[in-house]
Amino acid sequence: MKRGTIWWVNLEPASPPEFGKLRPAVVVSNSIQNDHLASVVVVPLSTRAPEIWPLRLALEVPGLKPSFAVVPGIRQVAKGRLHEAAGLASAASIARLDEALAVYLGD
Repeated sequence: MKRGTIWWVNLEPASPPEFGKLRPAVVVSNSIQNDHLASVVVVPLSTRAPEIWPLRLALEVPGLKPSFAVVPGIRQVAKGRLHEAAGLASAASIARLDEALAVYLGD
């Protein structure tokens, strides 16, 4: 499972403020570990604008509505929650997301 792939993910059950329902999410865990583990780490996508650095980043994916990666929603999910691939984020989008994750998760 390749890092940067967008998957439709079932995020239920969820408790507010967690993201729920079936929604697209970008895989941010590394491809090598993704091949060996039963789970992946994803950042959910939302159509709710605007971009708010580093918490919400515009992410264009062909075939999806204009979307925003919601960095505080990062979470580990079992691969069984993944339904179908929806696309692949560009290298530039992943680089921006990496930078936002470093800021959000750093001290």
